[in-house]
Amino acid sequence: MAKTDFTVTGAGGLSIVDDGGSKRCKLTYTKLMLWNGNPALGDCECVVEVQNSAANSNSGGGILLRSNSTALTCYRLLIYGGSTGKAYYIQKIINGITTTLGSFISTRPYNEYTKIRFRVDVFQLSCEEYINGNWTMAFMVEDTSHAIVSGSVGLFGESSTSGYSISFDNLEINIKA
Repeated sequence: MAKTDFTVTGAGGLSIVDDGGSKRCKLTYTKLMLWNGNPALGDCECVVEVQNSAANSNSGGGILLRSNSTALTCYRLLIYGGSTGKAYYIQKIINGITTTLGSFISTRPYNEYTKIRFRVDVFQLSCEEYINGNWTMAFMVEDTSHAIVSGSVGLFGESSTSGYSISFDNLEINIKA
């Protein structure tokens, strides 16, 4: 996918960096990238490799599913770098009000790329990590409110300053038929 396949908004930066021969997308501050392919997705998943720039709650970002154009209503997988590994939070945002539905602390180092899959199937949301050639379930939650039925897929940065970043590589968006 190319940058032109996304609507990019928000403060901060978006850069394409050459890291070890691979072109990677780096987001800083509060950058939002929504895929232009289908703004009314229901059941879908996003698979991407993620790396945080620091081991603290100032270095975050992640994946959006069923997002409106401003990400003020969506499901999201928020990923922070932690001293013991990556911290994952599945959250529901309705009109800007965030509810954490579940969380998981991974043993995967924050500063290494980790392939993850964030999926929504009806109102069940799951996060998996690709470890040693296999998908491993990190955690699964259900949104019993059934409030968000469709929207866009995207990536986002969420940092308190532009000095922290989150990087993404090998993005796949899969739509359930």
